[in-house]
Amino acid sequence: MMAGVKAAYKLLLAGILLAGLTGCDESDEVKAERAAQFTTSTKPAPNPQLESIESMVRTDVAAAPTGLSSAPKYELYSAYKGDDIKQVTGVSGRSLILCFTAPWCPHCAKMKEALRALAQAEKGNVQVVDVDADAYPALATDYGITKVPTTVIYTEGVKLRTIEGAYTAESLGRFLHALLTQGDSPADEPK
Repeated sequence: MMAGVKAAYKLLLAGILLAGLTGCDESDEVKAERAAQFTTSTKPAPNPQLESIESMVRTDVAAAPTGLSSAPKYELYSAYKGDDIKQVTGVSGRSLILCFTAPWCPHCAKMKEALRALAQAEKGNVQVVDVDADAYPALATDYGITKVPTTVIYTEGVKLRTIEGAYTAESLGRFLHALLTQGDSPADEPK
């Protein structure tokens, strides 16, 4: 009887080994289906020990230049976004022009074009900030704005002059240069 059990055991062991060698190999599709059952929608945390440094470097962003550039580190012409006005006007190293405008005013549109051209022509020496007087009425009241467009000129954080009305880029440029080069401000408004 013992010999029959040993023979059955050997037969069973041979069947298991034979089945392992011939028919239990899964296809790639079956493996992918089984893996999909156990994967989650969240991405696993990166493992720096297993990833190469090249895989961590962003290739979609241009590398920063190594030398110093003369390009300004601020926008030459921007819209006021509700920032602290003292941080905006307390700028050193360049002139700042605050222009109070309104979207419904046709003269304001012309003034905006002139100020954009002036900022480009001055190549970083002048920063222009457009303030929508309708969107920021408290700020307009603080500056005593009663008409739009009204332009306030600062240099080194000091308010130099307030002018009302729309002007061309050329007349604003001449006025600004006269204002900044003379010890005292020019007597007349831009022409």
